[in-house]
Amino acid sequence: MNGGDYTFGDSGLAARRLALVAATFAKTTRQFLLTRAGVAPGFAIDLGCGPGFTTELIRATVGPARVLGVDISPAFVAAAAKRIADDRTRLLCADALDLPLEVIDADLIFARMLLTHLRDPLAAIDVWRGRLSERGALLLEEVDSIATEDPTLTAYLDLQREMLAANGTTLDVGPELDAGLREHPGLRSSSVAELSPPAAVAARMFAMNLETWRGRPEVAAAHGPEELSALATALERIAQGEVEATITWRLRHLVLTHD
Repeated sequence: MNGGDYTFGDSGLAARRLALVAATFAKTTRQFLLTRAGVAPGFAIDLGCGPGFTTELIRATVGPARVLGVDISPAFVAAAAKRIADDRTRLLCADALDLPLEVIDADLIFARMLLTHLRDPLAAIDVWRGRLSERGALLLEEVDSIATEDPTLTAYLDLQREMLAANGTTLDVGPELDAGLREHPGLRSSSVAELSPPAAVAARMFAMNLETWRGRPEVAAAHGPEELSALATALERIAQGEVEATITWRLRHLVLTHD
């Protein structure tokens, strides 16, 4: 992945959206870490750490002796460093697919919703497995599906899928991973967790995301400004609680080891 591939941006607005994402998905991620990461790994890596919310969650949940947060965005790495860098936490600005050679022998590597932004997620998994220690584990949390009957939320999700597809990536990457890894020798488990946050929270995340990437050429070429503005207004109505809706994420949890 290079800097241009991260379609959701790294602006201040994008960082605030990630704070909301972190709060919304903390419960499922924490449970996943508690049941699959073990206690106090020696060295943990948080890939695609953004402003460091998942790095903080890893620290608080499993207490690694050392943790490295990796992100390709200098702005996000700087924001994370301001909040959480200390003697046992390091932040690194690097491509998750081209890590420095010294980043190796990790007891835990974690990535949440990173593979959805990569054009060859299965190849990425094998790259990361190569950075594990002999007893290390790679934990991946990705979208399996998102279900809603609300027309506004559906319209947003369809647009996001279209935008990601134009960049060669997939929103609902979980089924692809499950199928592609079924016979993989390193696979230890593949399961699904469900999460149904308030629709107002989901709509707020979606509205912030839409504002970030609505001006991208592949979006603007297929959708006029009036259509996008109408969608933004409809999302805001749900975010303000003016329209009732429901939404459910199914999250694919994958655990792989070195061998």
